[in-house]
Amino acid sequence: MRVFLTLLTTLLVLAAGVFLLRQFNVVDLPAMATQLISRTPTTQTTKQDTNLFNLVKTDDVASVQAAITAGVNVNAQDEFGQTPLMYAASSSTNTDILDALVKAGANINAQTGAGWTALMYAARDSQTLDTLIWLMNAAADPSLKNGEGQSAADLARSNPKMTTAIYERLSELSNGPFDPNWPSGYTVPVEGATISSRPAHWPGAPRAYRNGTHEGFDFYGGTVAVAVEYGTPIRAVAGGTVVRSDLEYVEMTLDEYNEVIEVSKRSLNTPPEMLDKLRGRQVWVEHAGGYVSRYAHLASIPATLTVGSKVKQGDIVGETGNSGTLEAATQTQDDPHPHVEIWKGEDYLGHNLETQQIYDLAKQVFGEKAMPSAVEQE
Repeated sequence: MRVFLTLLTTLLVLAAGVFLLRQFNVVDLPAMATQLISRTPTTQTTKQDTNLFNLVKTDDVASVQAAITAGVNVNAQDEFGQTPLMYAASSSTNTDILDALVKAGANINAQTGAGWTALMYAARDSQTLDTLIWLMNAAADPSLKNGEGQSAADLARSNPKMTTAIYERLSELSNGPFDPNWPSGYTVPVEGATISSRPAHWPGAPRAYRNGTHEGFDFYGGTVAVAVEYGTPIRAVAGGTVVRSDLEYVEMTLDEYNEVIEVSKRSLNTPPEMLDKLRGRQVWVEHAGGYVSRYAHLASIPATLTVGSKVKQGDIVGETGNSGTLEAATQTQDDPHPHVEIWKGEDYLGHNLETQQIYDLAKQVFGEKAMPSAVEQE
């Protein structure tokens, strides 16, 4: 009888507690249930997988890489549904950890049961912001929302290290649309410039003189909001590693240039090897997520910028020139302009897209402030 009374009393107390919590809106029981359910792991984790969660928090790149080589599951989930990439986004200060995980197949846009992503954790917790920028540049989706309807931009408000510029970029993208095939944290290569107001300077524009198609963005003075002259510094659109640096470049003679044009005209499209010559002196930089920026028509390259060099966003990678053009072949400095392409594998940003689609994609990649106030009709 005593046991029965004790049990009855306990049940009454619990019932009263639930009633009061609901009455005063202290707790949302359905939300609590959802949260508890979200903590159920969706994949079976091994001891080896569990060890990876600990390794990513140590910033020990060699140990993380060794675990990956040994076959650890980079998409394993803990009891809360978090992945090693989410752990790294929240606590690591070494973007090489993120790079190793993503190259090994980590899903950059994976969500916990409660809807959290690696980008959300970085937006809230990142102490250097390097991890946040890396994830943006690796095409993490800022438009995703967690179970409470929060985006990465919403969570960034509580991060004391957050800058206005990064917060604004996240906010721009928080409601989409977002193309997960391309990054969102780049800056334009000329300080203070915008994307050209002329679509003829964008990817996809025809180039009849060589029977081909333009594959990048040109930054001509008079179309990009700032003056661009021979020698104007060209800056890395994002941090990364130099994978090509034409320090020993020799300009084509006029006869060599004419031969390249004639070969191109006889082809259905400009042959890749001919197009490479027409780009002139180049620097290529590999960025987060395997994207590569190509800087062409350079007048010069810093002597220290060799293959394997690390660059930060905004570092100078060369000076504006006209190499690879008819003007350079005739030994003049006329018509100088930076030319920048963004590649992912064998595809370039803007390939086979309409003008409005290229505009929208450029806005995602370079930011709203980098877009021209008006686009000229051609």
